[in-house]
Amino acid sequence: MYFGPHLRIESWMFEIVLYLFFILVFWAGTKIIGREKTSLFLWGSLIWTLTVENAMVIIGAYDYFAYANYYCWADKLIPGFSGWSCMVFFVPLSISIGWFIFGLSAFIISDRLLPQGNIWIKAVVASVMMVSLDMLMDPISVVNEWWRWTVAGFYFRGVSVGNYIGWFFMLFFFAGIYERSVIEKGSFAWLRPIEGLIFRRNTKDLSDTDSQTLKKIFYFRTVAFIPVMLFVTILASQPLKQIGFNRYAPFNSVFPTTYDQKYPASAKPADMAPAVIPDGDPRKVEGPRCEIAKGANVPTQPAGGASHVQK
Repeated sequence: MYFGPHLRIESWMFEIVLYLFFILVFWAGTKIIGREKTSLFLWGSLIWTLTVENAMVIIGAYDYFAYANYYCWADKLIPGFSGWSCMVFFVPLSISIGWFIFGLSAFIISDRLLPQGNIWIKAVVASVMMVSLDMLMDPISVVNEWWRWTVAGFYFRGVSVGNYIGWFFMLFFFAGIYERSVIEKGSFAWLRPIEGLIFRRNTKDLSDTDSQTLKKIFYFRTVAFIPVMLFVTILASQPLKQIGFNRYAPFNSVFPTTYDQKYPASAKPADMAPAVIPDGDPRKVEGPRCEIAKGANVPTQPAGGASHVQK
């Protein structure tokens, strides 16, 4: 996204806005559901999202590397600063902060709309609201190249539809875990035997549990449900793969052993359509994005050649 021919929204600008909203939303959460419950939602969401995000980057679904390192400010404003002020392994911390902002807001709204509703129905409502917000956010992010998808798939407005499916189930399961554990102080039958061995107590009713033990049980459930969430998300995404996809891998992953690495972005596999991105597109240029903004010539490549932006 450009404002005029040269100025673009850098990732550090995006981070500043997110952290300001984080302060506002955290403060609002403390006023509505209390400081302890808001803090539990925050720390639980950090465990949840950073684990899932890093796993998805490692398997090559998307990454935050290439363009973040080609911004004008990259490694110049602060030594080692590569477009993001803080990375937790392969993921910017601000991404999880953004998920907390959207997630807590959607959760509180659904809880107020359905105060006596089933936890999973409220989780569906919250998840739909969150995906609606993400459908506004992600296309802007793609234009500004804050992150990018590196796999073939069905794309809508530049964003993989699998991303929206993932966002839905991420909040669906997390909201259910949070409400059952922190609000209702109940349990999940399939986890109860394991929790009994770990915490040496019956976790069916947590109403008399001290806050420290409740935190540990909640965090344990958060981690335990991650494989469940990933499995359900992958299963729900399969119909799209069976139907087909409308965009071949737009970029190569920074990890060298992923599937799309075998087929560079502009290459045309024998039985697949060519990439949507045309030769000469600025997104294929290797080098600082600021050079493009200053009017540098965009090199082209031979038809069917292999070119991609990669750190």
